[in-house]
Amino acid sequence: MITDDFPLLLEREAGMADTIPPVAVGFGLYPVKDGPKSQKAGYDIYREELFIRICVPGDKNAVYFQPATPKHKLRFPQAFAAYQRREQTHVDEGMPVEQWAPITRALALTLRSLHIHTVEALANVHDGHIDHLPNGRDLREKARSWLANASEGAQALRAAEEKQRLEDQIAALQAQITALQERAESEPETIQPRSRRR
Repeated sequence: MITDDFPLLLEREAGMADTIPPVAVGFGLYPVKDGPKSQKAGYDIYREELFIRICVPGDKNAVYFQPATPKHKLRFPQAFAAYQRREQTHVDEGMPVEQWAPITRALALTLRSLHIHTVEALANVHDGHIDHLPNGRDLREKARSWLANASEGAQALRAAEEKQRLEDQIAALQAQITALQERAESEPETIQPRSRRR
């Protein structure tokens, strides 16, 4: 999914001649699902990664949108500097409000304008600030309830996985015991004569 939220500026790749036309370049943060943390939490957890968007003006199909690398920062230093000027001081981690089903995109944008980027941040808004939000107290309670249910679901999932692991382990041990019993029954028992001591 390509985002239009990245401010673009025209820039030639560093070191290119003036005869080469510039491209529209922008850096920005984009939510990427964190698989291990999502599995542990029981709901999707996203982290924001730095991406680059490169478009060729006039060609709607010439769009490059990928995680940014150090090479990109060197190739387009002006666009990267522009990104750094507007970069947030910190990046929130969790379920982005834009992807939380109970709210509209407009409300998500309102929350982001108030520096509430995740459901976790919404659930922790202080009482002194909650009335600044539209239906803030109800919204915060919905966020807390949703997170609690997700956490319970994650615990239940982990318990089910542990139960299945133990059942598999017991089944494997039972199979080993059965194989040993069958082997013992099929092989004739050999009796070794005891040596007599004198």
